[in-house]
Amino acid sequence: MRLTLDSAVYRLDAVKKAAYRFIDRFAIDIRLENGSVVCDLIFSPHMTEEVRTALVVDFRKEILDQDLRERISEETAAVRNAILAVAFAPVSSRGD
Repeated sequence: MRLTLDSAVYRLDAVKKAAYRFIDRFAIDIRLENGSVVCDLIFSPHMTEEVRTALVVDFRKEILDQDLRERISEETAAVRNAILAVAFAPVSSRGD
């Protein structure tokens, strides 16, 4: 089964992360082609069409989740780094 995603909408890394989460349910070939991320999903031959369709739906949800996680991580990086810098800053001597 082939799934084609617009690379302007979904990042390749997000697709790879989602694919890794589904590695126990299907194999996948991923490639970039004409501004798209093309995923060829390879299912076990004994799997019913209903199960395959449900897995594709879940895979699409996971791709969206991974893509949004990456974007949120980028957007909050400065705040996260500032908090970490304060948390791990040396404690000044109080002269007790």
